[in-house]
Amino acid sequence: MSVTTDGPSWPPLPEHVRSSGISLDEDEAAEKVLEGALRWIEAHMEWFAPQRWEEFLPRRPFPPGPLLELLGLIRVLDRSDIVPKNAPLSSRAITLAEHAASEVAFERGLRRSDELFPYHLNLVALLEVLGRPQPTLRAACETLLAADAGGHTRPYKPVLTRIELRYFIDRGGFTAPVRLPDIGTLHQQSIPALRPDLLQLTESETYALTHALFYVTDFGHHRRLLGGCEEMAQLRESVRGLIGVHLARGNLDLLAELLLCEVALDDGCGSGPLAYAGWNALASAQRPDGAVPSPVHRPEVLHSLAGDKAAAYLFGTCHHTTMAAALAAAVRRRRAPVDRQGGTERAAFTGSPLPRADPEEIRLWARNVYRESGAAPASTRVAWSGHLDALLALSVQAHDPAVLAEVVRAAERLGQSDRLLVRSAAALLAAWCPRT
Repeated sequence: MSVTTDGPSWPPLPEHVRSSGISLDEDEAAEKVLEGALRWIEAHMEWFAPQRWEEFLPRRPFPPGPLLELLGLIRVLDRSDIVPKNAPLSSRAITLAEHAASEVAFERGLRRSDELFPYHLNLVALLEVLGRPQPTLRAACETLLAADAGGHTRPYKPVLTRIELRYFIDRGGFTAPVRLPDIGTLHQQSIPALRPDLLQLTESETYALTHALFYVTDFGHHRRLLGGCEEMAQLRESVRGLIGVHLARGNLDLLAELLLCEVALDDGCGSGPLAYAGWNALASAQRPDGAVPSPVHRPEVLHSLAGDKAAAYLFGTCHHTTMAAALAAAVRRRRAPVDRQGGTERAAFTGSPLPRADPEEIRLWARNVYRESGAAPASTRVAWSGHLDALLALSVQAHDPAVLAEVVRAAERLGQSDRLLVRSAAALLAAWCPRT
């Protein structure tokens, strides 16, 4: 074979992926994540204020961005009967957001109606939902929407942008412009509804998928816009494969978002071993103070800082992932408990863990599957088959034909060669490595 691509590219793994981790029941892991995250958020509330952030961290395009995310979490916590909106944590956050919205710069930014207009509108809407209405700002939002200021409803705007705006409009009770379709119609044009190619889905496209699902399901509150059983099953399969990809990579930010999506798509049959492993990965990587590190967090950098500089760095590199993890855990708690059949998920996870996104680990896994599959019990073969989507995607995205060939061979040995994803991976392999 003559390889026609550049050399393989396997990004380095974060330190937490190389640790031994813990093994809790899925409920226990999720509760640990939620309790720690809320404790950390409450202890670091001052850093959500834009002025405090800007003392040490680069100014954000939308300064109240972290506060906006926090208000969304508070709404879900209140809806899930976990933390009421009048609790101290919630009240402090809402007061900080109310102060940010009262700044002259906020209204000036709102009236510019630029690409940040949906976030200005959303902050106004969430303040009203949480009991702090802003009548003047609300009236300005209604006027700007009616005038199509910024052209945000135009059909040539990205579909995720329009889904986001429509969701914010509906959640806030604003009058939607006639030109802007309902959120169900917009969903049909989005990545989740268009059978995403798991093998070649980029990180930014994966974020687009998770956020579209957040808005279309109102953060796991309903599934009525997602289509029928077949569409739901296909989407659930994609999300679970993506959980495996980002679990193996140690990307806790996307892992948390995908776990929320998995809960939103739950069919009542349990989440399966990859979600079980995902919750344990979040619980294992969580710092003693409750923060969950983002992909840009570097412990060695934090250790070189002290005082407010260390606190600012920790907040800047942990707040989003910590809130995403808390949001996923809060949504999960609302879900009715399912029968996990006496710990099947724990057995599946501990008996056949997913390899990390490391070429040698994946090679060893594939060779072991090829060698042992004939004598392996059915449960083990099922667990191995459940890892294939993630490992095929990792090998394709690393542009590593040697590792991909091993995984495809293992898939064939497991009797999975007729699956669409396996056939697609084999076709890519043949295109990369034509016979000479």
